[in-house]
Amino acid sequence: MRSEKWLPLIGLLLVVIPFRSVEAGRPVRAEAQLWYTVTAQGGIGDTFLYYLEAQPRFGKDDARAIFRSAAGVRMSHNMSLWLGQGWIPLWVWDGDPAQRQGESRLFQQYLYSPKLGSLRGTVRARLEQRFLPGTTEISHRARVMLRGAHSVAAEGRLSLIVWDEVFYHLNSVERGPSAGFDMNRVFVGAGWKYGEHSSVEVGYLNVFTRRPYAETEQLIHTLAVTMPFNYM
Repeated sequence: MRSEKWLPLIGLLLVVIPFRSVEAGRPVRAEAQLWYTVTAQGGIGDTFLYYLEAQPRFGKDDARAIFRSAAGVRMSHNMSLWLGQGWIPLWVWDGDPAQRQGESRLFQQYLYSPKLGSLRGTVRARLEQRFLPGTTEISHRARVMLRGAHSVAAEGRLSLIVWDEVFYHLNSVERGPSAGFDMNRVFVGAGWKYGEHSSVEVGYLNVFTRRPYAETEQLIHTLAVTMPFNYM
């Protein structure tokens, strides 16, 4: 079976897993945020790859930023393996400064980017080892994303973009996450390629997070702006 035929099945699982994993009837706390992301990726020779990312997030009561870097190995023209790290400092507008702690993590990643006519797909599977404040245990989390970008106008410069990503905790950590479904993110928007290596993507991102130790689940209505620079 051609690998492209797996894409609808993966998409179905991304939809089904969150709804089967969340406890029904729990209240949800909604808020609005702005996420702005700048990324750069490219090749080093014919085999090796690099990736850099900065993503500040702004909300009414807090702000945070995620910084990632990764090195990859190209397996084929549309398939690669990656090893990276992330640093997430955290700022809270109010409260005890001692509580303004962050997180560091390592991750391993498989990336597959097939092109089917005017549709460019992406399948990304990532395994994270999270070093969280308040505990000495390591939290292991898996995440899978399925993305499609369809060129619609301006000689392929304008694209419609849809993606979904599911997060799943693989273990329970004392004073930390519990095993099971963690988060689901759904994005709908548009992309505009304004240079040979540069583009901008703007759209709505819906972020639902399971919070078993809180009184409510979390729902974030997000304006997401991304500026990727691709030299691959």
